Amino acid sequence: MMAGMDERIKCSVCGNEGIGARRLSPDIFYCARCVGMGPDAEELTSAIPIVYVVVPVFNRLHFTLDCLRYLKAQTYGSIEIIISDGGSTDGTSDAVEAEFPDVVVLRSSVELWWTGSMAMGIDYALKHGSGNRDCVLMMNNDTQLPIDYIETLMSCAQINDAAVGALIADSRNPEYILDAGEYIDWKNYSFPVKTSIKSSEHFCADVDVLPGRGTLIPLHMIRAAGNVDAEMLPHYLADYEFFYRLKRHGFRLGVCYDTKILAHIEETGIIPTSGRSTFRQIWHEVFSRRSMSNFWDHWRFVTRHAPNEYRNHIRFRLVKRVIADLTLRTPARALFFPLYLLLTLPMRARAVVTGQKRAFTRLAAGIRKDGADVVCHPRLIPAIIRLPVYLAVAPGPIKHEHIEEYGLVADELLQKGILRQFRCHEWYALNTVNFGEDAGIRELKKLRRKAWNPFAKVWRTFSWYMAMRKTSVAE
Repeated sequence: MMAGMDERIKCSVCGNEGIGARRLSPDIFYCARCVGMGPDAEELTSAIPIVYVVVPVFNRLHFTLDCLRYLKAQTYGSIEIIISDGGSTDGTSDAVEAEFPDVVVLRSSVELWWTGSMAMGIDYALKHGSGNRDCVLMMNNDTQLPIDYIETLMSCAQINDAAVGALIADSRNPEYILDAGEYIDWKNYSFPVKTSIKSSEHFCADVDVLPGRGTLIPLHMIRAAGNVDAEMLPHYLADYEFFYRLKRHGFRLGVCYDTKILAHIEETGIIPTSGRSTFRQIWHEVFSRRSMSNFWDHWRFVTRHAPNEYRNHIRFRLVKRVIADLTLRTPARALFFPLYLLLTLPMRARAVVTGQKRAFTRLAAGIRKDGADVVCHPRLIPAIIRLPVYLAVAPGPIKHEHIEEYGLVADELLQKGILRQFRCHEWYALNTVNFGEDAGIRELKKLRRKAWNPFAKVWRTFSWYMAMRKTSVAE
């Protein structure tokens, strides 16, 4: 009889805690690593969930063989590996069958891209998987795994009743976390990625999507939400679309922080660049099937999943990005940039007017609150009038020696709120120009005149600015 699958129990053979199966004797258990060692090995092996590891491949045989060796070393005891060959031309299928005869190899005579190959492997798992707890592990071949990777993910998935990914790190620097959780910001149409975790964190349950690299999905979720959609998204974004669809069906997604997968990120496809480039390069970035910024992929993804309130806005931004890339980042920039300025001038003017209107509103509120003291805070003054107001009426920065020149003590003025101190501690600024009945009012007025002096103020402001820059660099 099987132990509760959400329990972590101690193995009777090795003593480690993990996923186990109960023998006929009620108090004896085997972990996934030792399940084949006891007299009831055949019965127990059939009792634990099967993990169908689907590895979509296209050439890159050396990565595939290395990946299979990592999978063969796994401690979990019930694994079926599926190599889903989407049209390789380097003899991948034959080489795998020769070295790993027990691995299932699915072949295609045409290039299927990532999604088509993954769909073919998942279809096989759906056809052959019968247990309610059987799972699919999506796996890229350019990855490295610890030996307990699958066992750890299975335990986490069953405890949390979720599709579960793992920490992803750079194979060139295993301490550098690339992915600890992925999200979708529909308002700005961006895909923020969490890249740091606390030592106390073991599971992240608030993610929006998971990657197709090393993620475990219970088969019952796939049966309910459907396979990856190769027709809609042949390559990039297909994993995001699939997992977002799982989440919309009410299934839980999470990231297990107790294990890690190493990725060869240098093998990724076309990565978006910035700045000028050739027309050919920009065209590939925008429309190539190998590009993660493919316009049509993003258009279809947004059409299916974006909230109604953001969908049309995101589409507009996608079209605008394509036009901007093809006209402003290519040699055609000289022709189109003047037109771009002309077309965007009304929008830019409107943005400036709106910004200044808000700035004047803040200034009015500051005057109502602080009166003339508002000139002591130049950032409250709208940019369009800031320089003349600053030169004409605002007190500038002063140094400690200027304060002592009039027999005043900087610390006392700081305590009274008359002065404020900058990060470079030798520089100060007046917080107020109204000194009330202060005992040193005559000296304070002299200090105010010195801070206000337009000619000296220009030089002191420049000196203060350079000192602030040095402080920022030092920090």
